Amino acid sequence: MKRSAQEKESDEPPISAFSSSLIEKPKRGRPTLGDNYLLGARNEWAALLEESWYDIGWPLLRIRACPTSTIDDVRTAFQPVKEKPHNPGLAQAFYRETVEVAKPAEVRKNRNRVGDLQAEIRNDGARLDDIHRSILNAEEALKIAPPEKRNVVQEEISRRQQILLQLQREIRQVTIEHDDLYKKSLAQEAYVYASELLDFLHSKRRAVNPRNVANALAGLPMMCWRQSHLRCSRMPPQEERLHYRVLKVILSVWKLHRRKSKESLIEFFKAQLPKLPKKVRNTRDFLLENWRDLRLAIEESLSRKHEDGEAPYVLTSIFMKNTLGQKNSYERMLADQEKLKNLDS
Repeated sequence: MKRSAQEKESDEPPISAFSSSLIEKPKRGRPTLGDNYLLGARNEWAALLEESWYDIGWPLLRIRACPTSTIDDVRTAFQPVKEKPHNPGLAQAFYRETVEVAKPAEVRKNRNRVGDLQAEIRNDGARLDDIHRSILNAEEALKIAPPEKRNVVQEEISRRQQILLQLQREIRQVTIEHDDLYKKSLAQEAYVYASELLDFLHSKRRAVNPRNVANALAGLPMMCWRQSHLRCSRMPPQEERLHYRVLKVILSVWKLHRRKSKESLIEFFKAQLPKLPKKVRNTRDFLLENWRDLRLAIEESLSRKHEDGEAPYVLTSIFMKNTLGQKNSYERMLADQEKLKNLDS
């Protein structure tokens, strides 16, 4: 069922439409995943999303605002994650080529079946090795058996060879079933990840930020996003990564400039960064020390065309790539010359 989009300012992350204290009734029954697993997955997702948010945050916000957006839009939004150094394989379900409609319960069932088939293949492989050895032993026994017993030994060898052939056929059949079901489950996982995240975005019940998205994704594809978010939101958050802290500062300064200043964006950032509060001291210092990279990023972002509200994300992306990229000695010298000073130092 489609939901109408709520009007929000396009230059900042939307605020949750409901109170953060909203209570949902947990489902009964044994939890699908343990808390330790969920916590680890949530923290991994949060780290990856915070490092990627300046590249994927805006597309996800646009998907939220558009009630006709699809899972293909979600999958496209996650393409930049492929390039991230921090565990990019975590999001690989979002860029698999094959997608098959399924629900988390079906994925869970198929995953369990794939595990059973893997165990069956391992066990049959061990039996196959035992039969191979028993045939070799019987062939050695045939060499030293009395003439009147050789027919009996030969019959036993033939019997064991038949068992070997039958087991090989069974292993091939189980392997084919395993491979087909494994491919099917991967395609189903791709659908569950994209469709559940799309549902989370369209639900408009929570702000779209790395922490909430990580809470929603942590339990996928074994449970729906609502159950995952409910359980993970009760777990203590980890410290935000620098990438996301920088984006939040740039968003806030950008928004302030649009509302209160007519001076150039570069001069406004140059004047405002030293005034940032002590609670963001580490992020502020990082921006001040890399002022030249930020200035160049502002110039480059202003030369491009963006949607309204997209520019701060583009600016942050360019800036972080500038700071993380290799610099020659001349560039390092220029960067040192342009560093800004703290007002409270």
